[in-house]
Amino acid sequence: MLLYLSTQRLNLIELSSEKALVDDALIAAIPCILTEAVVASLPPYFHGVSNASEAKSWLSKMRSESRLFLIKDKGGACLGFVFVSHTDKAEKHIGYLLGQEYWGKGFASELLIAFIKRAEKIESWQSLVGGVDKSNHASANLLLKLGFKPQEGEHENVDFFEYVLNQGS
Repeated sequence: MLLYLSTQRLNLIELSSEKALVDDALIAAIPCILTEAVVASLPPYFHGVSNASEAKSWLSKMRSESRLFLIKDKGGACLGFVFVSHTDKAEKHIGYLLGQEYWGKGFASELLIAFIKRAEKIESWQSLVGGVDKSNHASANLLLKLGFKPQEGEHENVDFFEYVLNQGS
């Protein structure tokens, strides 16, 4: 597990090794983070993660499908996750989730601002694309506030937003 970035209140740790699968604190935190309220508009494999075995399976699946990052506060508590698609394309699809108790405290904004800055400095990506359930107005508003632009196209339950990296260079 590697520290990817740090903000005033948060650390973002890349879960790049198999050690994550045997981190008891992380495995125990996953069912507490992936509550029904948090995963309501997410794909089926986010639902019903209620024990250590299911948490390990979910973690393994997420690591195989994406670059997976753990959001922790400075005290070491696990707050949520960030995922970045594994595609070779310069356009990276990102997603994030926070445990419900951490909603409305500015963590997502703080994290995404730092994540965008870090990606612009060290990654070869051209853009970030986030999909947001049409009913999740808080996430859509956050992406718009951070400079993401709505993408054209009609999607049944999801709106997509794109952020072009290195716009100022």
